[in-house]
Amino acid sequence: MDLLHRLLYTAISAASIIYFIVKTSLSHWKRRGILHEKPKFLVGNLGGVGGKRHISTLLEQLYEKYKGQAPFIGCYAYLKPMVLVLDLELVQNVLVNHADHFKERGVFGNAPHDPLSANLLQQDGADWQRLNTVVCPAFVDENISQMLPTLERVAHTMHRSLALSADTNAIAVNNLVDCYNIDVISTLAFGVSGETLLNSDTEFRRMARSYLKDFNMFRLYFLMYFPNVARLLRYKNYEQAATDYFLKLVRQKLFEQEWSRLDKGNSFFHMFAELKRHREASKRLSDEEIAAQAFSFILMGLETCNSAMAFCLYELALQPELQQRVRVEISETLKRSENGLDKKSLKSMHLLRQCLYETLRKHTPYAFLLRNTNKDYEIPNSVFMLQTDNHLVIPIAAIHRDPALYPEPNKFSPERFTEENIKRRHPMAYIPYGAGSRYCLAKQFAEMQMLVGLATLLRDYSFSPCRETPIPLVYDNKRLVLSPKGNLILKFQRV
Repeated sequence: MDLLHRLLYTAISAASIIYFIVKTSLSHWKRRGILHEKPKFLVGNLGGVGGKRHISTLLEQLYEKYKGQAPFIGCYAYLKPMVLVLDLELVQNVLVNHADHFKERGVFGNAPHDPLSANLLQQDGADWQRLNTVVCPAFVDENISQMLPTLERVAHTMHRSLALSADTNAIAVNNLVDCYNIDVISTLAFGVSGETLLNSDTEFRRMARSYLKDFNMFRLYFLMYFPNVARLLRYKNYEQAATDYFLKLVRQKLFEQEWSRLDKGNSFFHMFAELKRHREASKRLSDEEIAAQAFSFILMGLETCNSAMAFCLYELALQPELQQRVRVEISETLKRSENGLDKKSLKSMHLLRQCLYETLRKHTPYAFLLRNTNKDYEIPNSVFMLQTDNHLVIPIAAIHRDPALYPEPNKFSPERFTEENIKRRHPMAYIPYGAGSRYCLAKQFAEMQMLVGLATLLRDYSFSPCRETPIPLVYDNKRLVLSPKGNLILKFQRV
């Protein structure tokens, strides 16, 4: 009986302690007197995320509820207090004007035990500063322009693969653009000739689709709240099979490049390989670091480009007149161009570019940006202060759907991105690639990659809805990157 009493008392004591810790954690913003969304026990403000709703939906609801009342509000990711930034001036201060106070993203990385995490997204502090300095020159305009012929070749293969599917008259465009983007990445980031468009079941594609362990918000919270514990436990973000595959592939290609006398061509992989032999030790990349930078194209570019291209084709399929205007623009531009699809002709496709920008606004792939305060920051012209180690969330998808910035935000209207309309808006009203020192280095390349792919498809094929096309569109709430639920099937026809 005494043993039962002791066990009961122990259980009650443990439950009381846990309850106290939870209630204390979830009263953080109340104790500070900060406007905040009332949390629910254990889940904070993340109830239903990953199941009944997408994280972008939650952030949009909070943004619409509180914008204009304060420059930021408090919220909770489970038990973790977070700062949700609402004011565009504060967004600009955080990302650009006073970025020295917000240098870190706080994304978990464990390079010693998970070498693919030694990329620019997952590195902070001195490690990020060094990598950024070393890798940044690879993304200058001249280097990216030289990769356009390779993009054209891959896009031509996509065109050929679509022609081979002509008997079906309908295709899952998300799978089509996935194969295209995987072949672009394998060719330019890993130095491996892409074959996915003609054989969708390649080993590279399998690894590029299965590298990430099952995603869930609780795991993301654990890595954000207890990064040192995760490192002590040698936690790895990526599946060991994928890590081994990409490391082996990179080492093999590095060996081939070192001993081959053939022209290595213009690619990111070639530029990364050159850094392995840099005369300055501080600017030299190891095999693992090269693999991590190549892998970052999969990590940050694959799903985002897939999403943007598939949603763009979907929106144009629903507006055939707009699609025809885009097709005419592409055809007339290529007729005027002596060099085919070159940098100048791409720049002249204003309507196609506007359609891409509008897609990234309406269907923003990543719903938010993360920043950490590395020192106390007094918000200008206010009584508020952000304290050291505050975790900031910038809800870019919610900003992109703000009716005050974009009237009728659910309407697909490329005219929003004419030069005149862009100048009328706040510079932080459209930031799908981020802004400031930690913006997406591959922004220019990613846009060129998507524009080449879209122009190649739309030049010769029309896309329209069919019986299997989801109308209205349904998002996959289990995915962090905004993606369609299931296949996005469209009817296609050669014009």
